[in-house]
Amino acid sequence: MTKKVVVTGIGAISSMGIGCGQIWNSILNKRLNIVKEEYSIHGEKWGEFYLHKMRNFDIEDFNLPAKNFGFIKEIRTTKKEDIDLYYFLAVVKLAIDDSKLQYDTTANEIGLVITHENPGIEIFFEELVDSAYNFFEKNKRTKITKLKLAKDLYDQGCEDRGYNLQTFSYLFSVAKVFDIHGYSIFINNACASGLFAIEAAARQIKAGVSSAVIVAAVDNPTKIYKYLWFKKKGLYAEDGCARPFANDSNGIVFGDGGAAIVLEDMEYAKARGAKIYAEYLGGGFSLEGWKITVPDITSNFYERSFKKALDVSRVRNDEIDFVNPHGVGIKVTDTHEANIINRIFNKNKPLISAFKPLVGHNLGGSALLETSISLISMENEIIPATLNCENENKILNLNIAKENVKKKINIIAKMSCGFAGFDGVVLFKKIRENS
Repeated sequence: MTKKVVVTGIGAISSMGIGCGQIWNSILNKRLNIVKEEYSIHGEKWGEFYLHKMRNFDIEDFNLPAKNFGFIKEIRTTKKEDIDLYYFLAVVKLAIDDSKLQYDTTANEIGLVITHENPGIEIFFEELVDSAYNFFEKNKRTKITKLKLAKDLYDQGCEDRGYNLQTFSYLFSVAKVFDIHGYSIFINNACASGLFAIEAAARQIKAGVSSAVIVAAVDNPTKIYKYLWFKKKGLYAEDGCARPFANDSNGIVFGDGGAAIVLEDMEYAKARGAKIYAEYLGGGFSLEGWKITVPDITSNFYERSFKKALDVSRVRNDEIDFVNPHGVGIKVTDTHEANIINRIFNKNKPLISAFKPLVGHNLGGSALLETSISLISMENEIIPATLNCENENKILNLNIAKENVKKKINIIAKMSCGFAGFDGVVLFKKIRENS
């Protein structure tokens, strides 16, 4: 397990643009795309909510392998476009292109790790509602039994659409389109999924299973079903403004999009002349096993994850130049995270910047999307500002970047504390010419 793991490709899509170039330009200019989304069924308005929404996304713009993509479109039986799948395909294509990774499409050991909290579920809800409505319209003058309803929904294709919800079908579809044949897995560890996915991929490379592994994480929370759940729990910022580490923080705001990165064995990457963004030094992970939506603030699991990341990476806390926290905009979580940062760094506090005010909360894709932005920040030697923090909670005692900060970045730490107590911290190091 002595192999070194490096990042050689990044692909990202978000409300701030398609591809890293557009996203970075929007970040520098603080050009957001927050919209109020109105959701209706059969012309009747159900509700509305703010979110960071993608603009001008068209899967046809990504020049996917025509034969394989055509096959996938044919076997997917949803009547509506499966945007979750299309986001996966888009970010993976961008990452592969960026890395210039080439491989034998008929026989390779390229690995694939993808993550999403519940792909396809919103389309399934919509189509189930449509099918049930059609059934009752057709049978309103006849006796209806549960069995008759179930048989009719089954005959309308609900069994195929339900089967497509299985996460392995997404893993298969992405692998099929790009002819990936190595060790591949699907991970769902809530908001921290992207960090667990990076670690899983890195272990494959270090064990010699794969020389390259593609990691992808996306989410498309543009329908009303996920919003209603967060609203009922009192966790959504109804004004559309995420305010991490602020006195007036009042919840999350969804963000549309996702990201993919290509991880490779360093020797393999150097041998093929690949551009290297950074070395993945390692991570620390834990599962609190306490509650779903609230972190266990009395435990030290999150802190232990950070300490473990430092230990396995052989990095001192004063060597870290920049920390990208979860920064979710929920007071109890922000306070818990700030306390961890203060205990880890004590007096040697690095700059902190949270990205959810820029791109929104991408749920299962958030950790990887924010990791990608952190790596782009390292590449450009600029730490983006944390927006909406004018009323900063000074009691938290953090060193928050309020404006874009020009800084040479050698080591970054990405933190994430997901629902159900999935905690993760990962570290990356810039490889310089004299390294």
